[in-house]
Amino acid sequence: MVAFSVNNIFGRGYGGAVRGCSRLCGVGKNNVRIRSLGVWQACLLLSLMVLGLTATSGQAQAGFTYCNKTSYVLKTAIAFRDGGWTSKGWEVLLPGACTEILEGELKGDTYYTYAESLPGHKGGIKYFAGESPFCLSSDENFELGDRENCGDKGLIGARFVEVSVDGQKEWTTTFTEPKTFTRKKAEIAGAQRLLADIGFDPGRIDGELGRKTRQAIAAFKRAHDLSVSGLISEELMTTLTSEASKEADDLGYKFCNQTQGRVWAAIGFEKNKDWVSRGWWSLDPGVCAKVIKDALTQANYYVHAVMESDSGETPLSVGTYELCTAEAKFEIEGRADCEVRGYTTAGFAKVEIGGEKSFTQTFAAD
Repeated sequence: MVAFSVNNIFGRGYGGAVRGCSRLCGVGKNNVRIRSLGVWQACLLLSLMVLGLTATSGQAQAGFTYCNKTSYVLKTAIAFRDGGWTSKGWEVLLPGACTEILEGELKGDTYYTYAESLPGHKGGIKYFAGESPFCLSSDENFELGDRENCGDKGLIGARFVEVSVDGQKEWTTTFTEPKTFTRKKAEIAGAQRLLADIGFDPGRIDGELGRKTRQAIAAFKRAHDLSVSGLISEELMTTLTSEASKEADDLGYKFCNQTQGRVWAAIGFEKNKDWVSRGWWSLDPGVCAKVIKDALTQANYYVHAVMESDSGETPLSVGTYELCTAEAKFEIEGRADCEVRGYTTAGFAKVEIGGEKSFTQTFAAD
Protein backbone atom coordinates (compact mmCIF):
# COMPACT_ATOMS: atom_id res chain seq x y z
CA MET A 1 0.00 0.00 0.00
CA VAL A 2 1.23 3.50 -0.82
CA ALA A 3 -0.27 6.51 0.97
CA PHE A 4 -0.19 10.08 -0.27
CA SER A 5 -1.07 13.35 1.45
CA VAL A 6 -1.14 16.19 -1.01
CA ASN A 7 -2.03 19.83 -1.75
CA ASN A 8 -2.96 21.38 -5.05
CA ILE A 9 -1.19 23.98 -7.20
CA PHE A 10 -2.78 25.58 -10.24
CA GLY A 11 -0.71 27.93 -12.41
CA ARG A 12 -1.10 31.63 -13.14
CA GLY A 13 1.29 32.73 -15.90
CA TYR A 14 0.48 33.00 -19.60
CA GLY A 15 -0.88 30.02 -21.47
CA GLY A 16 -2.04 28.39 -18.27
CA ALA A 17 1.47 27.12 -17.51
CA VAL A 18 1.84 25.61 -14.06
CA ARG A 19 4.80 26.84 -12.05
CA GLY A 20 5.96 25.64 -8.69
CA CYS A 21 8.33 23.38 -6.85
CA SER A 22 7.84 20.34 -4.69
CA ARG A 23 9.73 18.08 -2.37
CA LEU A 24 9.24 14.69 -0.75
CA CYS A 25 8.67 14.74 2.98
CA GLY A 26 8.71 11.85 5.44
CA VAL A 27 9.55 9.07 3.02
CA GLY A 28 9.11 5.59 4.51
CA LYS A 29 8.91 2.08 3.11
CA ASN A 30 5.13 2.10 2.77
CA ASN A 31 4.33 5.77 3.16
CA VAL A 32 5.04 8.84 1.08
CA ARG A 33 3.84 12.30 2.02
CA ILE A 34 3.96 14.74 -0.85
CA ARG A 35 3.61 18.45 -0.28
CA SER A 36 3.22 20.67 -3.34
CA LEU A 37 4.68 24.06 -2.55
CA GLY A 38 4.78 27.60 -3.91
CA VAL A 39 7.38 29.42 -6.02
CA TRP A 40 10.55 31.50 -5.51
CA GLN A 41 13.52 30.49 -3.41
CA ALA A 42 11.44 29.65 -0.32
CA CYS A 43 8.77 27.20 -1.40
CA LEU A 44 5.88 27.74 0.99
CA LEU A 45 3.10 25.29 1.78
CA LEU A 46 -0.35 26.34 0.58
CA SER A 47 -2.84 26.61 3.42
CA LEU A 48 -5.20 23.92 2.16
CA MET A 49 -6.45 20.99 4.20
CA VAL A 50 -4.12 18.02 3.73
CA LEU A 51 -6.04 14.98 2.59
CA GLY A 52 -4.87 11.46 1.88
CA LEU A 53 -4.95 9.05 -0.99
CA THR A 54 -4.11 5.36 -0.72
CA ALA A 55 -3.55 2.95 -3.56
CA THR A 56 -3.71 -0.84 -3.55
CA SER A 57 -3.75 -3.55 -6.18
CA GLY A 58 -5.75 -6.72 -6.49
CA GLN A 59 -9.03 -5.38 -5.07
CA ALA A 60 -10.91 -4.38 -8.21
CA GLN A 61 -12.74 -6.65 -10.64
CA ALA A 62 -10.70 -5.16 -13.50
CA GLY A 63 -9.32 -1.84 -14.62
CA PHE A 64 -8.78 1.17 -12.38
CA THR A 65 -11.20 1.71 -9.50
CA TYR A 66 -11.70 4.76 -7.24
CA CYS A 67 -13.13 4.40 -3.71
CA ASN A 68 -14.20 7.31 -1.53
CA LYS A 69 -13.63 6.89 2.22
CA THR A 70 -14.03 10.60 2.96
CA SER A 71 -17.03 12.56 4.22
CA TYR A 72 -17.03 14.66 1.02
CA VAL A 73 -18.73 14.17 -2.33
CA LEU A 74 -15.82 14.08 -4.79
CA LYS A 75 -15.42 15.02 -8.43
CA THR A 76 -12.69 12.75 -9.83
CA ALA A 77 -10.55 12.58 -12.95
CA ILE A 78 -7.77 10.34 -14.25
CA ALA A 79 -4.96 10.74 -16.79
CA PHE A 80 -2.80 8.21 -18.61
CA ARG A 81 -0.73 7.63 -21.72
CA ASP A 82 -2.01 5.31 -24.44
CA GLY A 83 -0.09 6.45 -27.50
CA GLY A 84 -0.84 10.10 -26.62
CA TRP A 85 -1.80 11.71 -23.34
CA THR A 86 -5.43 11.51 -22.16
CA SER A 87 -7.19 13.08 -19.20
CA LYS A 88 -10.85 12.33 -18.52
CA GLY A 89 -13.58 13.11 -15.96
CA TRP A 90 -15.72 14.05 -14.16
CA GLU A 91 -16.84 11.00 -12.23
CA VAL A 92 -18.86 12.04 -9.15
CA LEU A 93 -18.13 9.75 -6.22
CA LEU A 94 -20.43 9.74 -3.19
CA PRO A 95 -18.96 9.11 0.28
CA GLY A 96 -18.51 5.38 0.85
CA ALA A 97 -18.91 4.53 -2.85
CA CYS A 98 -16.53 2.91 -5.37
CA THR A 99 -16.55 3.22 -9.15
CA GLU A 100 -14.51 1.79 -12.01
CA ILE A 101 -13.07 4.85 -13.70
CA LEU A 102 -11.18 2.82 -16.35
CA GLU A 103 -12.61 -0.48 -17.59
CA GLY A 104 -10.66 -3.51 -18.72
CA GLU A 105 -7.16 -4.72 -17.91
CA LEU A 106 -4.61 -1.99 -17.34
CA LYS A 107 -1.95 -1.72 -20.05
CA GLY A 108 0.26 1.04 -18.68
CA ASP A 109 2.62 1.17 -15.71
CA THR A 110 1.81 4.72 -14.60
CA TYR A 111 -1.50 6.54 -14.13
CA TYR A 112 -2.36 9.95 -12.70
CA THR A 113 -5.22 10.64 -10.29
CA TYR A 114 -7.05 13.82 -9.26
CA ALA A 115 -10.09 14.67 -7.14
CA GLU A 116 -11.70 17.69 -5.53
CA SER A 117 -14.64 18.07 -3.19
CA LEU A 118 -17.96 19.24 -4.57
CA PRO A 119 -18.48 23.04 -4.32
CA GLY A 120 -21.73 22.40 -2.41
CA HIS A 121 -19.74 21.66 0.75
CA LYS A 122 -19.06 24.52 3.13
CA GLY A 123 -15.54 25.42 4.19
CA GLY A 124 -13.80 25.58 0.82
CA ILE A 125 -12.92 22.99 -1.81
CA LYS A 126 -10.54 20.22 -0.73
CA TYR A 127 -8.06 18.98 -3.33
CA PHE A 128 -6.40 15.59 -3.83
CA ALA A 129 -3.61 16.64 -6.16
CA GLY A 130 0.10 16.21 -6.73
CA GLU A 131 2.86 17.30 -9.08
CA SER A 132 2.07 16.14 -12.65
CA PRO A 133 0.38 18.82 -14.83
CA PHE A 134 -2.67 17.94 -16.93
CA CYS A 135 -5.71 19.77 -18.25
CA LEU A 136 -9.25 19.64 -16.87
CA SER A 137 -12.52 20.95 -18.28
CA SER A 138 -15.48 22.54 -16.53
CA ASP A 139 -17.79 20.38 -18.68
CA GLU A 140 -19.69 17.68 -16.82
CA ASN A 141 -17.99 14.98 -18.93
CA PHE A 142 -14.74 15.45 -20.79
CA GLU A 143 -11.92 13.52 -22.46
CA LEU A 144 -8.92 15.59 -23.47
CA GLY A 145 -5.96 14.61 -25.62
CA ASP A 146 -3.41 17.23 -24.60
CA ARG A 147 -1.72 18.38 -21.39
CA GLU A 148 0.03 21.52 -22.68
CA ASN A 149 -1.01 25.19 -22.53
CA CYS A 150 -4.34 24.46 -20.86
CA GLY A 151 -5.29 28.13 -20.42
CA ASP A 152 -4.84 28.91 -24.14
CA LYS A 153 -7.50 26.31 -24.89
CA GLY A 154 -9.99 27.57 -22.29
CA LEU A 155 -9.16 24.64 -20.01
CA ILE A 156 -8.04 24.40 -16.38
CA GLY A 157 -4.49 23.47 -15.46
CA ALA A 158 -4.20 21.10 -12.49
CA ARG A 159 -1.59 18.81 -10.95
CA PHE A 160 -2.34 15.11 -10.65
CA VAL A 161 -0.85 12.46 -8.33
CA GLU A 162 1.39 9.96 -10.13
CA VAL A 163 0.52 6.33 -9.32
CA SER A 164 2.75 3.42 -10.38
CA VAL A 165 0.69 0.24 -10.74
CA ASP A 166 3.80 -1.98 -11.00
CA GLY A 167 2.48 -3.97 -13.97
CA GLN A 168 -0.77 -4.90 -12.22
CA LYS A 169 -3.81 -5.45 -14.46
CA GLU A 170 -6.22 -3.98 -11.91
CA TRP A 171 -5.85 -1.27 -9.29
CA THR A 172 -7.87 0.49 -6.60
CA THR A 173 -7.12 4.00 -5.37
CA THR A 174 -8.91 5.06 -2.18
CA PHE A 175 -9.37 8.70 -1.21
CA THR A 176 -9.16 9.30 2.54
CA GLU A 177 -9.02 12.17 5.01
CA PRO A 178 -7.21 12.52 8.36
CA LYS A 179 -10.13 10.93 10.24
CA THR A 180 -10.20 7.26 9.23
CA PHE A 181 -13.56 5.93 8.02
CA THR A 182 -14.69 2.55 6.75
CA ARG A 183 -16.82 2.77 3.62
CA LYS A 184 -20.02 2.50 5.70
CA LYS A 185 -18.87 5.14 8.19
CA ALA A 186 -17.80 7.35 5.28
CA GLU A 187 -21.34 7.13 3.88
CA ILE A 188 -22.79 8.15 7.26
CA ALA A 189 -20.22 10.94 7.68
CA GLY A 190 -21.00 12.12 4.14
CA ALA A 191 -24.71 12.32 4.95
CA GLN A 192 -23.86 14.21 8.14
CA ARG A 193 -21.70 16.72 6.27
CA LEU A 194 -24.32 17.32 3.59
CA LEU A 195 -27.06 17.74 6.21
CA ALA A 196 -24.91 20.31 8.02
CA ASP A 197 -24.17 22.09 4.73
CA ILE A 198 -27.88 22.77 4.15
CA GLY A 199 -28.91 23.56 7.73
CA PHE A 200 -30.07 20.23 9.22
CA ASP A 201 -27.95 19.76 12.35
CA PRO A 202 -26.69 16.14 12.57
CA GLY A 203 -24.37 16.74 15.49
CA ARG A 204 -20.72 15.79 15.03
CA ILE A 205 -19.46 14.55 11.66
CA ASP A 206 -18.11 11.30 13.06
CA GLY A 207 -19.57 8.50 10.93
CA GLU A 208 -21.83 7.32 13.78
CA LEU A 209 -25.57 6.97 13.25
CA GLY A 210 -26.60 8.55 16.53
CA ARG A 211 -29.93 9.98 17.64
CA LYS A 212 -29.25 13.52 16.43
CA THR A 213 -28.17 12.29 12.99
CA ARG A 214 -31.28 10.11 12.69
CA GLN A 215 -33.48 13.07 13.61
CA ALA A 216 -31.78 15.29 11.01
CA ILE A 217 -32.22 12.64 8.31
CA ALA A 218 -35.90 12.19 9.20
CA ALA A 219 -36.48 15.96 9.11
CA PHE A 220 -34.78 16.26 5.71
CA LYS A 221 -36.79 13.36 4.29
CA ARG A 222 -40.06 14.91 5.47
CA ALA A 223 -39.09 18.29 3.98
CA HIS A 224 -38.34 16.72 0.59
CA ASP A 225 -41.05 14.03 0.48
CA LEU A 226 -38.60 11.13 0.34
CA SER A 227 -39.35 7.50 1.08
CA VAL A 228 -39.05 6.66 4.77
CA SER A 229 -37.81 3.13 4.03
CA GLY A 230 -34.12 2.76 4.90
CA LEU A 231 -32.27 5.44 6.82
CA ILE A 232 -29.48 6.15 4.35
CA SER A 233 -29.98 5.33 0.69
CA GLU A 234 -28.66 6.38 -2.71
CA GLU A 235 -31.85 8.46 -3.12
CA LEU A 236 -31.10 10.30 0.11
CA MET A 237 -27.44 10.95 -0.78
CA THR A 238 -28.29 12.12 -4.30
CA THR A 239 -30.98 14.50 -3.02
CA LEU A 240 -28.69 15.85 -0.30
CA THR A 241 -25.96 16.49 -2.88
CA SER A 242 -28.38 18.26 -5.20
CA GLU A 243 -29.76 20.49 -2.42
CA ALA A 244 -26.27 21.39 -1.16
CA SER A 245 -25.22 22.37 -4.70
CA LYS A 246 -28.36 24.49 -5.21
CA GLU A 247 -27.82 26.33 -1.94
CA ALA A 248 -24.19 27.03 -2.79
CA ASP A 249 -25.20 28.45 -6.19
CA ASP A 250 -27.24 31.20 -4.49
CA LEU A 251 -24.48 32.36 -2.13
CA GLY A 252 -20.97 33.75 -2.30
CA TYR A 253 -18.83 36.08 -4.39
CA LYS A 254 -18.63 35.73 -8.16
CA PHE A 255 -16.23 37.21 -10.74
CA CYS A 256 -17.48 37.75 -14.32
CA ASN A 257 -15.31 38.80 -17.27
CA GLN A 258 -16.98 41.09 -19.82
CA THR A 259 -13.73 42.22 -21.42
CA GLN A 260 -12.29 40.94 -24.71
CA GLY A 261 -9.22 39.43 -23.05
CA ARG A 262 -8.35 36.92 -20.37
CA VAL A 263 -8.58 38.27 -16.81
CA TRP A 264 -6.49 37.12 -13.85
CA ALA A 265 -8.14 37.96 -10.53
CA ALA A 266 -7.61 37.49 -6.80
CA ILE A 267 -9.67 38.35 -3.71
CA GLY A 268 -8.83 39.29 -0.13
CA PHE A 269 -10.82 39.65 3.09
CA GLU A 270 -10.53 39.73 6.85
CA LYS A 271 -10.95 36.44 8.71
CA ASN A 272 -10.54 35.78 12.43
CA LYS A 273 -8.79 39.14 12.97
CA ASP A 274 -6.28 38.38 10.22
CA TRP A 275 -6.15 38.78 6.45
CA VAL A 276 -6.59 36.11 3.77
CA SER A 277 -5.84 36.48 0.05
CA ARG A 278 -6.82 33.92 -2.62
CA GLY A 279 -6.11 33.55 -6.32
CA TRP A 280 -5.61 33.17 -9.18
CA TRP A 281 -8.80 32.80 -11.19
CA SER A 282 -8.26 32.74 -14.94
CA LEU A 283 -11.36 34.08 -16.70
CA ASP A 284 -11.76 33.94 -20.46
CA PRO A 285 -14.10 36.51 -22.10
CA GLY A 286 -17.71 35.87 -21.08
CA VAL A 287 -16.75 33.47 -18.26
CA CYS A 288 -17.80 33.71 -14.60
CA ALA A 289 -16.33 31.93 -11.58
CA LYS A 290 -17.49 31.56 -7.95
CA VAL A 291 -14.52 32.63 -5.80
CA ILE A 292 -16.25 32.45 -2.39
CA LYS A 293 -19.08 29.96 -2.27
CA ASP A 294 -20.42 30.38 1.28
CA ALA A 295 -22.66 33.23 2.44
CA LEU A 296 -20.67 36.47 2.59
CA THR A 297 -20.00 37.70 6.12
CA GLN A 298 -17.86 40.80 5.56
CA ALA A 299 -18.98 44.33 4.74
CA ASN A 300 -15.96 44.82 2.45
CA TYR A 301 -13.87 42.62 0.18
CA TYR A 302 -10.69 43.47 -1.72
CA VAL A 303 -9.99 42.60 -5.35
CA HIS A 304 -6.94 42.64 -7.61
CA ALA A 305 -7.56 41.99 -11.32
CA VAL A 306 -5.66 42.54 -14.56
CA MET A 307 -6.51 41.84 -18.19
CA GLU A 308 -4.02 40.31 -20.61
CA SER A 309 -3.39 42.30 -23.77
CA ASP A 310 -0.84 42.41 -26.58
CA SER A 311 0.97 45.23 -24.81
CA GLY A 312 1.05 43.52 -21.42
CA GLU A 313 -1.39 43.69 -18.51
CA THR A 314 -4.18 46.26 -18.16
CA PRO A 315 -5.24 46.94 -14.53
CA LEU A 316 -8.97 46.42 -13.92
CA SER A 317 -9.14 46.40 -10.12
CA VAL A 318 -6.01 47.65 -8.42
CA GLY A 319 -5.97 49.71 -5.23
CA THR A 320 -4.03 50.77 -2.16
CA TYR A 321 -4.78 47.81 0.11
CA GLU A 322 -1.64 45.69 0.03
CA LEU A 323 -2.02 41.89 0.25
CA CYS A 324 0.19 38.94 -0.66
CA THR A 325 -0.04 36.99 -3.93
CA ALA A 326 1.94 34.16 -5.57
CA GLU A 327 2.45 32.88 -9.12
CA ALA A 328 0.70 29.58 -8.48
CA LYS A 329 -2.82 29.25 -7.14
CA PHE A 330 -2.68 30.41 -3.55
CA GLU A 331 -4.45 30.96 -0.26
CA ILE A 332 -2.26 33.09 2.00
CA GLU A 333 -2.88 34.09 5.61
CA GLY A 334 -1.52 37.46 6.72
CA ARG A 335 -0.58 40.56 4.74
CA ALA A 336 2.78 41.40 6.33
CA ASP A 337 6.28 40.58 5.04
CA CYS A 338 5.05 39.15 1.73
CA GLU A 339 8.47 39.11 0.05
CA VAL A 340 10.19 37.70 3.14
CA ARG A 341 7.73 34.79 3.05
CA GLY A 342 8.34 34.16 -0.66
CA TYR A 343 5.27 35.99 -2.00
CA THR A 344 4.66 39.21 -3.91
CA THR A 345 2.87 42.33 -2.62
CA ALA A 346 -0.02 43.53 -4.80
CA GLY A 347 -2.49 46.40 -4.50
CA PHE A 348 -6.13 45.39 -3.99
CA ALA A 349 -9.17 47.65 -4.46
CA LYS A 350 -11.86 47.86 -1.75
CA VAL A 351 -15.33 46.62 -2.75
CA GLU A 352 -18.26 47.51 -0.46
CA ILE A 353 -21.06 44.93 -0.71
CA GLY A 354 -23.47 46.43 1.83
CA GLY A 355 -24.08 43.34 3.95
CA GLU A 356 -25.33 41.19 1.05
CA LYS A 357 -24.95 37.40 1.28
CA SER A 358 -24.01 37.19 -2.39
CA PHE A 359 -22.29 39.56 -4.81
CA THR A 360 -21.20 39.52 -8.46
CA GLN A 361 -18.30 41.68 -9.61
CA THR A 362 -18.12 42.29 -13.34
CA PHE A 363 -14.85 43.23 -14.99
CA ALA A 364 -15.20 45.50 -18.02
CA ALA A 365 -12.49 47.36 -19.91
CA ASP A 366 -12.90 51.15 -20.20
